[in-house]
Amino acid sequence: MNTTDTLPDDDIDVASQTRPWVLRPTSLGVFLIVASVVGYLASFALAVEKYEKLEDPNAVLSCDLNPFFSCGSVMESPESQLFGFPNQLLGIGAFIFPLLLGVLLLARTRIPRWIMVGLNIGLALGTVLVMFLFYVSIYKIGVGCPWCMVVWTMTIPMFVAVTSHNVLAGNFGARIARNPMARVLAKENVAIFVLWLLVIAACIVVQFWNFFSTLF
Repeated sequence: MNTTDTLPDDDIDVASQTRPWVLRPTSLGVFLIVASVVGYLASFALAVEKYEKLEDPNAVLSCDLNPFFSCGSVMESPESQLFGFPNQLLGIGAFIFPLLLGVLLLARTRIPRWIMVGLNIGLALGTVLVMFLFYVSIYKIGVGCPWCMVVWTMTIPMFVAVTSHNVLAGNFGARIARNPMARVLAKENVAIFVLWLLVIAACIVVQFWNFFSTLF
């Protein structure tokens, strides 16, 4: 098992096609690029509308869809600036790193395992943050932020995919790589993040049932 680099040698490219998609440089690279770009654009849109709201507190934003789903309402809460500046600036900066690594993977550049582990740590912190903001937005403020939800649905799958990659590639150590339970969970990464997002969606539907019941 390759424990120093995350990419297979060129002479085993054919064999790598039978590996889980998170171990294939091309598929993982494309996934990171697409998810990062979508997350970046959502964060950028939030930043633009945040400044629009600061200029005109009465402005109706493009993501102010109804009383249940409104970015403007969420932006007015203290949690929208957890670190003393708009949270969306974190997304604008944070999504650059996985985007860069996605490009390097696509270019078949050898990436040291410590960089992939570093990406994993960053995504773990990002996932903790988005889950906290999910709870605050849905259960405390009582309003869903559409652009925030896009960021959530990009961050969580990236975290699961990169974690699965590092488990299977041995980047967390041989003991974890050989652990049967860890390997099974890592190989079922798609099912895990789909289930995770479905649970979030179900929580939103239940919490805002008064809105969703009008759609039937």
